[in-house]
Amino acid sequence: MEERYLSLSDAADALDISERTAYRWIKLGKLRAYKPGRDYRIPEAALKEAVEASEVHPKAESPSSLEPSLFNGFEEGWNLKASYWIECLNTQADLCEQIIARGGYDLETMWHLEGAAIELWGAYSKTVRRLVREWASPGQVAPLQRAEARMRAARTATRQAYGECRDAEEDRQKVVDLDARRQLREARYTDQGYANAGM
Repeated sequence: MEERYLSLSDAADALDISERTAYRWIKLGKLRAYKPGRDYRIPEAALKEAVEASEVHPKAESPSSLEPSLFNGFEEGWNLKASYWIECLNTQADLCEQIIARGGYDLETMWHLEGAAIELWGAYSKTVRRLVREWASPGQVAPLQRAEARMRAARTATRQAYGECRDAEEDRQKVVDLDARRQLREARYTDQGYANAGM
């Protein structure tokens, strides 16, 4: 039985590709063809070869990387957005705990730390807490509750540390200046609705 040959146009139609793609495949050696004159002739068997050669086969699973990444230890089924907020709350709580534990902090440092703790917890409580709780997978509920409790405790601890530092400050003008700035900040937090959020 004699092999049948197709024109470039017919071969492209059979492969469901454009003539230009068929021509490119010929030039790249992906599609066997002959040019006995002016036009290409493509053996019918070459169509099957081209289709088989272009089939996609899934790669074998590669071994996991030993390099640390954002997803190492990321448990299956965990929500990435909830994980972000758990990490964010824990990181801010860690910062507050470490600065307070180290001691020797100055009044202005505590003023900034207190503001950051109030602002993060307030913004979280008033804007995304409900969503994060909805996003959390069953395995994330307890870590989220711990992170929220740590952040509330850190917020309280920074207020207390600021008060202690304020009382110990010898430069009374510094105390007056920071108290004025603190009142403005508290007024802004009250206006934004998170001065006492989630206490």
